[in-house]
Amino acid sequence: MAVSRAVRLDRPVLQEVCRTRLGSDPGCRGLGGHRVSVAAETGQGVRAYGQVLRLPGARSFVAAGILARFPRATLSLGIILLVSAATGSFASAGLVVAPLVVGMAVAAPLWSSRMDRHGQARVILISLGCLVLAASGLLALVLTGAPFWTWLVAAFVTGAATPDLTSAVRARWTVLAPPAQRTPALALETIADQMVFISGPPAITAVAAALDPAVAVLGSLGLGVIGGVWLASQRATQPAPTPRGPRRGLVLPPAGVIPIAVACIAFGGVFGAFDVSLVGWAELSERPWLAGPAFSALAVAIAIGSVITGARTWKLSPAARYILFAALACAVALALPFAQGSAPLLFGVILILGLALSPVMVSGILVASARAPEGRVTETLAYPTAAMSLGVPIGGVIAGAALDSTGPAAALVTIAVSLACAAAIAAVGEALLRITRRR
Repeated sequence: MAVSRAVRLDRPVLQEVCRTRLGSDPGCRGLGGHRVSVAAETGQGVRAYGQVLRLPGARSFVAAGILARFPRATLSLGIILLVSAATGSFASAGLVVAPLVVGMAVAAPLWSSRMDRHGQARVILISLGCLVLAASGLLALVLTGAPFWTWLVAAFVTGAATPDLTSAVRARWTVLAPPAQRTPALALETIADQMVFISGPPAITAVAAALDPAVAVLGSLGLGVIGGVWLASQRATQPAPTPRGPRRGLVLPPAGVIPIAVACIAFGGVFGAFDVSLVGWAELSERPWLAGPAFSALAVAIAIGSVITGARTWKLSPAARYILFAALACAVALALPFAQGSAPLLFGVILILGLALSPVMVSGILVASARAPEGRVTETLAYPTAAMSLGVPIGGVIAGAALDSTGPAAALVTIAVSLACAAAIAAVGEALLRITRRR
């Protein structure tokens, strides 16, 4: 794919991109269609991260993307804190969060599809305006004690108004970084995700405790708006919009991404089951404060694993890595029920589990980016994230039922079951996809 078609760049920037198009193509086409030679070599190890961050505009949209992630990463927790404080019931908080998460999962591909068609900048600004209005309405309904059903409707609308700006950032990498640099580039985005999930929940909880849950929600929205506007302002690195072509009424995922997207529903269940299981384990152990460090341990391990994943040169395809490491993580997760009697041992298993999960997360995004049809990159990259969002509450419900009926050991088993399902679904889906393509 020619750089000039993929991203709007002036001549100096284009020449810099051509100098950094490495490994996969001996050259790239300039503004006039002439080929420009490539003299650089792909960086190895951690140098690969420095190399992708030196691509023109990369550092700015990475920084903007970190801030833009905050609403999607922390809004659910903020609403739980807000509703539980207003009603005194965590059950009610869970009921309100459910339509919020469903709204996010359903609408994410729709927003991303519009970004592909009309350009990221325009759609990001519109979606952020909708999010601010919807979230403000939800806050007002909760704080004024409006009927509970209105909270549910407002929560769904708020979720539906939340754009998946993570996919918007990843789409920029797919047009800016050559194939040889996609793994470190997308691993960098997984690291950024974990940075937000490590810092976001403790920060929003601290603000809610020190000031008010409503202030915490508004703070999360504020960071997201700042990051989103900053990202929208960086038009030079956004994928070129493709307004022409047949309009699609119903947005369906491309066939090539369906196996991984469906597997990501089960993979999302891992995190829902993990959250519920570890909270239950900590409370039944009479050490509720251990749940927070357990979540942070998993996030830190995933971040470290993502660094390692992006720094390696892999011979296996991304789809094969997804299946292999999901199966490996399943084997590791089977040790969790046996380790629950010792906190140090359990934390050790959690760290190993996080290292095994990170290649799965990076590989899923790589599969989606490689199989995205022209003009649907941002939309296609939204499907794995949306699928995981759907899987989180499913895993939480199943683990919660196991926790109530049997205890933490059974709940921890659901983590391994979710991973086994993810590996099996991906393997069967890839096999069916190959059979279909041969026909």
